[in-house]
Amino acid sequence: MKQLLLITFLFFGIHSFSQINPCVPDVILQDSTFGLWPDTIENLPLAVKDVYYEEHIQIKTPGTVGEVMGENYQIDVFGVPVNISQLGISEIKLVEINGLPDIMSTYISNSDSIYVGDDIGCVTLFGTPSVNELGEHNIEILIDGTVNVPGLGSTTLYEQLNQYEVIDGYKLIVQNSVSVDNELNNDFDITQNTPNPFSDFSVFELYSTNQYSYQFVIVDLMGRTIHDEQLQALAGLNTIKIDANSYTSGIYFYSVSDGQSVLTKKLIITDK
Repeated sequence: MKQLLLITFLFFGIHSFSQINPCVPDVILQDSTFGLWPDTIENLPLAVKDVYYEEHIQIKTPGTVGEVMGENYQIDVFGVPVNISQLGISEIKLVEINGLPDIMSTYISNSDSIYVGDDIGCVTLFGTPSVNELGEHNIEILIDGTVNVPGLGSTTLYEQLNQYEVIDGYKLIVQNSVSVDNELNNDFDITQNTPNPFSDFSVFELYSTNQYSYQFVIVDLMGRTIHDEQLQALAGLNTIKIDANSYTSGIYFYSVSDGQSVLTKKLIITDK
């Protein structure tokens, strides 16, 4: 759960300047549980030196303390331990972010760094990293949260623990090119589509070391091809839009191939 919390607060509170495509919160996520898209398993796509980078993070904030701190989280109320895991979160605030590359900036849907519980938001991480940002950037996040406890009033995480919650373990990786990572194809890479799940449109990025024509295919769970086209990619990052309006809800897989290698990701289409 702390891994999810990490990304939820990773980009909050940093003031932004010009970016190409500011994010818009995805209203279909309002009925979702606490989460984010892409999540920590999918991770953020690689950043490449001297190539403009832009990634949208869709967020559904936790509604209760238990979603973040566990279902038996207790505080001391007049000398008596009280389980507050079922209490609603009134607000969550970013205190500080350490380790984020100076060259990277963010656009956030809430500019005051404060988010209420059980709400949606989004963040755009953007910038053009230089040679000075090559490598892994270990991110350390300091956060505080506020809940209203019956008989005690409003209390914060810092007031209870005398320290902020510190979340680490998340990395932003900047490479010379995608081929530096031995787990990736030497010529191209694709990101996880965002938002995901989605009901109308979603996008993913195709990174190509050269101008090239790729085959783009979407298949259903039965392996039936429902979309097949050639993508004329330029060298660098290419943004590809997926239109779900002609598909039924369900789980699908999209693949990009250069004729020798195939990269595949999962996408989820929700009811319209």
